[in-house]
Amino acid sequence: MLLIATIDPILRSNLEERLIQIGDPFLVLEEGENIVEAVFRHQPSMVILDLYLSHPSGLAILRQLRAEGYAGKVVVLGGQSTQSLTQEATRLGALQIVGRPFNASQVLGAVRVAKGTLDDDPE
Repeated sequence: MLLIATIDPILRSNLEERLIQIGDPFLVLEEGENIVEAVFRHQPSMVILDLYLSHPSGLAILRQLRAEGYAGKVVVLGGQSTQSLTQEATRLGALQIVGRPFNASQVLGAVRVAKGTLDDDPE
């Protein structure tokens, strides 16, 4: 299962549509939902985490996940203004970092790379 937490409503909608087509199980969360609690409740194999989340920040969420023992794969959504954050995310085990601007295809491509299944779904 993928757990997706992003501030971008268009990306959320596009990812939902694509994942339904692919048939992959997923859970999409919005900012303000308890992402850490959801990760431990649903035990996703991968988390797609937006570094632009606030209250707490995406990086704070990633730190807490790792501190509490989440060992699953992580893909982060960043941007040019978050270079120092992406370095910290990499140190915390993020396997892929997708910079803005991005679309659902790019995010799902990063997921395939992180899963080690890049050749399974060519586009």
